[in-house]
Amino acid sequence: MPESIRVFENSLRDYLLNVQADSYNTQVKIQHKYNNLKVYMDPKKNSVPHFWVSVNISAVCYQIDPLEKLDGSMGSDERFVMMWAGRANINGELKKHWVYLTRSNEILSQQVQNEKKTKENLEISKAELKEAAESVTGSGVKRQLKAFEARIRMRRYGKNSK
Repeated sequence: MPESIRVFENSLRDYLLNVQADSYNTQVKIQHKYNNLKVYMDPKKNSVPHFWVSVNISAVCYQIDPLEKLDGSMGSDERFVMMWAGRANINGELKKHWVYLTRSNEILSQQVQNEKKTKENLEISKAELKEAAESVTGSGVKRQLKAFEARIRMRRYGKNSK
């Protein structure tokens, strides 16, 4: 899922408005053009550090380092976006956010994999216990199995549920 970056959106919107304003203060007239401006990064789509800028129905993908257009078209606004992204402070922040975003995705995917592994291990141990209970005759083993499952539920959920 692409992540929208509100700080970059506001910065780019202000930059575009300031660059295109003339001596007659037409900034108010062009504000509506950038009302739905979006800046986002989507590391799942492309592994190259990049960001997307979309306005209305136009969308452009720019590589962060070196700064170049990868895909899309925005018309005359492209040169202003390139000038904005080429500024040292903006480019540095885009790089930092890319690293943060990719690292957080890696950590999240590792956590999901770890949770899956623990669930699989828990299911395997439950299956082994049930097999052992079925192979041994007598009611004592089944009561011990129920007590074991009750202890697991108690630890996991903090309550005694059946």
